[in-house]
Amino acid sequence: MSLFKARDWWSAVLGEGEEFDQGCLCVGDVDNSGTGHDKVVVGSYMGMLRIFSPHANKSSEGGIADAQLLEVQLQNAIIQMEVGKFVSCSELLHLAVLHPRKLSVYSVSGTAGNVEHGDQYQLKLVYEHNLKRTACNMTYGTFGGVTGHHSLCIQSMDGMLMFFEQDSYSFGRFLPGFLLPGPLVYNSRTDSFLTVSSARQLESYKYETLSVATEAESRQDPDLPLKTGGKRLTPDWTFVLGEQALDLSVPSFSHSSASVFVLGERNLYCLRDNGQIRFMKKLEYNPSCFLPYTSVTDGTTNLLVGNHTNMLQVYQDVTLKWAAQLPFVPVAVRISNFQELRGVVVSLSSDGHLLCSYMGTDPSFFSTPKVDAREADYEQVDAEMKKLQKFIREVTRTQGGNILPKTDAEEDLIVTAAVSSSMDSPSVNTQSHTFSTI
Repeated sequence: MSLFKARDWWSAVLGEGEEFDQGCLCVGDVDNSGTGHDKVVVGSYMGMLRIFSPHANKSSEGGIADAQLLEVQLQNAIIQMEVGKFVSCSELLHLAVLHPRKLSVYSVSGTAGNVEHGDQYQLKLVYEHNLKRTACNMTYGTFGGVTGHHSLCIQSMDGMLMFFEQDSYSFGRFLPGFLLPGPLVYNSRTDSFLTVSSARQLESYKYETLSVATEAESRQDPDLPLKTGGKRLTPDWTFVLGEQALDLSVPSFSHSSASVFVLGERNLYCLRDNGQIRFMKKLEYNPSCFLPYTSVTDGTTNLLVGNHTNMLQVYQDVTLKWAAQLPFVPVAVRISNFQELRGVVVSLSSDGHLLCSYMGTDPSFFSTPKVDAREADYEQVDAEMKKLQKFIREVTRTQGGNILPKTDAEEDLIVTAAVSSSMDSPSVNTQSHTFSTI
């Protein structure tokens, strides 16, 4: 086994013929166990929702069944999932599930079992919102600086941002110059939303600017006068990328390294909160996903970057620190803390391969046998050489210089002719041809 491979700690193959994408994986203490141990939540485009509590693979039989807490078939495809405080007057974590035309918030609860079958988990619907427009992605956070709970923002396929505060709809705004939806993320430090437009530029919109902008009943032509008294929506700042972005991330684990990360098709960007670029890394491969996480060095950030060559690379800012081989192309990657191991890398493929791995090295218990390093006895080697030369001279003298045996040339090829005793009578031409001259 190669040293630079992701070490399999726990793995599972989910379903058959199901499809997964970037938003189909999230981790967190979704059942509010209080232990601080994360659960892995996976949703598919087929509407299947699964929750796992991975543990070390002690035996191949029953490993997946023991780790799976819940499996529910929902009616609609699952686009994205998030874990947060989405219910008012409650400090518990809930699961928000985004469907194409619906937003659902669930509570996951576990009941201790009295028999050997273990605990039982249930998924209960708290509230849901029916969407008038087809959803693309969503983000959540403490919009407007409100603490204690999280609000949700959904981006539709036609460029509308829909804001929800718990079980009520707040408002909606159309993004200016919209053509195709891009990744969306919320920056809590500046209370702003970041997205990448079809002009291939990163745009930042403050929540205050969005709240006082024109109400989005229908998309308006930017050249026409406003229908209401609101302000025209304009970004606070923009940054030209020159390429389409695959994902955005705003880490919130350290204010000393406040940065905005953008994963492009060929480059990795790191910007400050005001849109000034910190650094840029040109990638020599096609990335598929990435995840910034905390670094032990102050002022720096570590990043996990997956690519289409089945590699998971670890960067500290722009410096490559480690590379690990995966058995598939990851479309989503997370870092989780489980009961038996902390800092586990959770990765998911587009066809449902879920892998919990670590990037350390396993100790090798194989010891190389000692080689008999005797010094050469030149006298013995010289005597053996003389013996071999004497044998060669005797063979050459007895066989006339040809060591290989000769073969009889007459026996190489034998040709035998056989003539049949019964022959056909000679043929006679019985037809006569007359030629006339003209």
